[in-house]
Amino acid sequence: MTQPAPSLSEARRALARSIGLAAFIYGYPLIELYRTCRLQTDPQNQRRSGASAGSDVRAPLNTLHHAPRPSTGEDRDVVTPANDLLYTMAWVYLGDGPMLLTVPSPARHPGRYFVLPLYDAYTENFENLGPRTCKPEGEVVVLVGPDGTVPESLQGHRVVRCPTNLVWLIGRILAGDESDWPAARALQSEIRLAPAPGTVLQGPPAALANWVGEPVDAMAAAFENEEPAAQVAPRFFANLCHVLAEAPGRVEDRGLVAWFAQAGLLPDAGFAWESLEEPLREGLIEGFADGVMAVAAVGRNRRPKPWTMTPSTGRYGSEFLGRARTAYLGLGALATSEAVYAVSHYDASQEPLDGSRRYVMRFEADDMPPADAFWSVTLYDSDRFLYPNEIRRHAVGDRTPGLQRAADGSLTLELNHARPADTANWLPAPAGRFYLILRMYYPRDGVQSWRIPELRPLQD
Repeated sequence: MTQPAPSLSEARRALARSIGLAAFIYGYPLIELYRTCRLQTDPQNQRRSGASAGSDVRAPLNTLHHAPRPSTGEDRDVVTPANDLLYTMAWVYLGDGPMLLTVPSPARHPGRYFVLPLYDAYTENFENLGPRTCKPEGEVVVLVGPDGTVPESLQGHRVVRCPTNLVWLIGRILAGDESDWPAARALQSEIRLAPAPGTVLQGPPAALANWVGEPVDAMAAAFENEEPAAQVAPRFFANLCHVLAEAPGRVEDRGLVAWFAQAGLLPDAGFAWESLEEPLREGLIEGFADGVMAVAAVGRNRRPKPWTMTPSTGRYGSEFLGRARTAYLGLGALATSEAVYAVSHYDASQEPLDGSRRYVMRFEADDMPPADAFWSVTLYDSDRFLYPNEIRRHAVGDRTPGLQRAADGSLTLELNHARPADTANWLPAPAGRFYLILRMYYPRDGVQSWRIPELRPLQD
């Protein structure tokens, strides 16, 4: 039987739904990065710095803010922070002109891992400055926006041309226990950021200054049922149009972005959700909800795996769905040439990890994680943040003091909620669901084929 042809209104709604899905997947990392920038640079959100402050110390645009200690369960700005690093962050806006970034001398801090990664507005880790890429004596690097020019006085300096005017610097400095923090802070203090000659800072770009709504993660708000899609989607798409006007993205993506205009989504600083016709609004809300579910579903195997090693992070090309998933689970992931990540949500029996059970994870003496800098296993609560616990241990790695090895050199970790009699190798977990991230810095060749030890449940 012939189906009746859809009405023009139904067709427009269907088109808007497909565009809403694509626009969410493409634009979520962009919005999440701008949202985080808004959160951390808004004067009303800034906190007092100093040794007693949290790891998520905030500061104005174009200003370095140094975390005085590694992240803990108290820090709630950015999901899945590492616990063995001091972070130095800055939100750099190059629309007013070039900025100068001072990279410390690796020779002055031998053996200390550090890297100054740069991310564009789409979360692409387009540059990593550190011992492997910079001069042993350190250097001053000129950061230039996509349309910027280098002053003649700086023509001899190293120049990094950035894909977007908004750049996120997430410096990482290896830090051991508290006795090691002063030495790590000494390197941290040598990182500097300043305007280049002739650059006059004018304040935040319009998309930040005119942010629509509170800086809430749209993906989390909708997926975790904090707000219905009909409330979140209008804010998301309004901010997306405002941000696209400032950060148009790669040339090869312009055709996709132009297609968004067929549902009324234009790169326009003056875009208003209310200006769209009702069928378009309804379709975009449906597409937004579809996009949220699509991103949440990425990486879910039909048959759960104990570990999933990410094949590519930091540099995504046209792999928009994977980029969005990474932005949701771990905003600011490094390129795989710098670090490789693996995630565990399941044990060896393919059951979800749950702190009410006891697990062991055994590394053989001759089969430790293949990393030339360092490695660590970090535990996260189901909310994607570090789990606060009585012994304040969030990660175990090759530098964790006090670990006990067996006579054959193997290392066995214990993970569960209830405190064991011997806590030397214990990684505390919440009473319910949790997950792990294994990080390997300066990964060796063949890392992708290395078999990660599974978590094996024990019976009490």
